[in-house]
Amino acid sequence: MIAVEIARSFVKLRLVVRQQAGFTFNEILVAINVIVIAILGYSLNTVAVIRGNVSNHNTTVAINLAQDKMEQLKAQGTLVDDDRCPSSGERGIGATGVANGVFDRCWRIADSPLGSHLKQIDVKVSWLDHGDREVIVTTLVYKD
Repeated sequence: MIAVEIARSFVKLRLVVRQQAGFTFNEILVAINVIVIAILGYSLNTVAVIRGNVSNHNTTVAINLAQDKMEQLKAQGTLVDDDRCPSSGERGIGATGVANGVFDRCWRIADSPLGSHLKQIDVKVSWLDHGDREVIVTTLVYKD
């Protein structure tokens, strides 16, 4: 008797399974929407990461360009007052300091207000990266 009941329940189960053989159109549309929203979120995040990487790279290059010019100016035997910001200086330089780049570099050498034997050197590197950006490096040099 129990075996007959078990057999009947399996037959009923097969009928139910045969009637529900696939997904409905609405279920497929909902699944596709969930997948599309996930992909869009991931792609927007990827764009933000790429922009951040480009901005960080440009900032690093600008700092290196400013430090290079700072070392060149400090290596001069005598420092005379010079103001090349913002009208002159080097325009359109690249990461190695040669032409055809996106960076502008200028510098200013002046007496420091902190002492009579000090010169202040300011080097400014600017570029356009989703807005105007700039890096300014400043140092003091002792002069006799």
